[in-house]
Amino acid sequence: MMALIKMILLLILITMMDFHGIIYRGVEQKKDAGYQGRTTDINPLLLHGGKLSGSWRFVQFRSNGAPPVRDRELVKITGGMDQVLMSFFPDSTFTRVYHTGAYDFGRYSYDENERSLLLTANRKTEELRVVVQTSPSGKQRLMVEFLPGKSLSLAQYGEPMQKFREDPFSIQNNAWRIRPDTAETKDQIFARLINYIGHNASILRAAYTREQDFISWEFSKGIIKVYNVGIGIVPKNEVPQAWIDSFHSREDAMQCYALFENYLRNAKHTKHNSGNWVKDDYQILADIREGLLRWQKTGVRE
Repeated sequence: MMALIKMILLLILITMMDFHGIIYRGVEQKKDAGYQGRTTDINPLLLHGGKLSGSWRFVQFRSNGAPPVRDRELVKITGGMDQVLMSFFPDSTFTRVYHTGAYDFGRYSYDENERSLLLTANRKTEELRVVVQTSPSGKQRLMVEFLPGKSLSLAQYGEPMQKFREDPFSIQNNAWRIRPDTAETKDQIFARLINYIGHNASILRAAYTREQDFISWEFSKGIIKVYNVGIGIVPKNEVPQAWIDSFHSREDAMQCYALFENYLRNAKHTKHNSGNWVKDDYQILADIREGLLRWQKTGVRE
């Protein structure tokens, strides 16, 4: 069953792989012509005592059962929510990352009587109606209804981690996304870089733990370049705007870039060769993070 679920999810994402920095690990492709989206035997809203869990991506628009379309009215209301990744955690917190790099977080609850998802962030509460639809094969899928007859499907992007704070999209691993109101000090930029590296390390750790068939940086665009095996930095002229926008200014972003580049070039790096490049790259990033923490405290690159 789990293998079938992974194949269906893979088909949803495979068309975007050439455009969003995804490393594809060579899984055989299969197709279910009668149904697209995450399938499950149970309503995921019942997990964790009535709470959502894991990361979910809104996928293509559907209107009254019609083929996926771009509905201008729906786009205006949702803000292009088909380009959004939402992650829900057992402590009733959620994070939301837009394809543009925009980010917010807050608390959520589920009203079982109204079948509504309540999201509170930035002192505002949104209410989204959650609909469970049944496919021709008898499987269920989740839909979020924004307007009568107009909704988006939810596809599970990442299963919940046993320790949810280790999830790549937990609040703790995404402090680097919060844009400051003023220019930052070198120590603050250091802290932002360290949190960003921790986020990337958690992507690899989660992929290894979940035994994922793909690893995506679509919602985590930045300056880290992942090799098989190895970690590098993207060229300056290819730094994603979404990453720059998480800083107060481009100057602060480039200062952070220089810190990372300098450390990669001059610090001593331990080799890892376990035979699993995901595990090895995770360990390399974990080493870099620890090295940067020591460098920040002592001023000495080890």
